[in-house]
Amino acid sequence: MNNQYPFQAQPLPYSYIALVPYCDADTLYLHHAQYYAKKVCELNTLVRQHRLEHLTLEEILTRRINLPVVQEERLKSVAGAVYNHQLFFDGITDTPKDPPLNQIVGEVVAKYGTMDRFGKLIAQAAGSLLGAGWVFLTYEKTAGLAIVVTCNCETVALQSVTPLLAVDLWEHSYFLMNQFDREKYVDGWLSLIDWDKAEIRYQKALQSKI
Repeated sequence: MNNQYPFQAQPLPYSYIALVPYCDADTLYLHHAQYYAKKVCELNTLVRQHRLEHLTLEEILTRRINLPVVQEERLKSVAGAVYNHQLFFDGITDTPKDPPLNQIVGEVVAKYGTMDRFGKLIAQAAGSLLGAGWVFLTYEKTAGLAIVVTCNCETVALQSVTPLLAVDLWEHSYFLMNQFDREKYVDGWLSLIDWDKAEIRYQKALQSKI
C-alpha cells in the first residue's frame, strides 16, 4: 500500500474486465481510474497546501492535525477514501475460489460458525448502512475479529485495530451494474475475496504491537 507523499494511485493487480460477471469493466474503470485516482490527486493537493509532506497516510488518519476543524475533516475524509480504496482493490482477486485452509479462514469460522454465516453477517452489516460507507473485517489483539461499519469515507481506528478486508458501499462501486441492488453487489464481493492477501494482513497484525 502506497502510504508516503507523493501518493500514487496503485495499479490494479488484474484487468478491468477480469472481475466479470461480478463486476463489469465500466464500473471498475469508473471506480478505480476515475474516482479513486481523483481522490489520490486531491490528497496530494491538500498535503502540499497544508505542508504535511512528512506525514504518512496512516499518520494523517490517526494524528490530530493542527488545522481548522473543517480543513482537518476534509483532509482526513480524502485520506480515508484513499486508504479504504487501496485496501478494497487489493483485497479482491480475479481468480475466485473456495476459501483456503489458512489461519484467517479458520479464525473466521471459529468466530462466526461457518463461512456462509460470515457472509450473511457482512450482508446484514451492509444492509444496516443508510447512505454511503464501508464494511470492514478487522482484527484487534484482545477482541479478535470484528465486523465494523463506517460512514462516508471514515476508516477504522487504525491506532487500535488492523483492517483485513473492506467492501465499498458507495454507489459508484456498484450502481452502473446493479443499480440499487446492494445485496447482489455484496454477494459478488464475497465471491472475490482474496483470502491469501487477508492471511498476510492477519499474520502482520498478529506480530504487530497494536
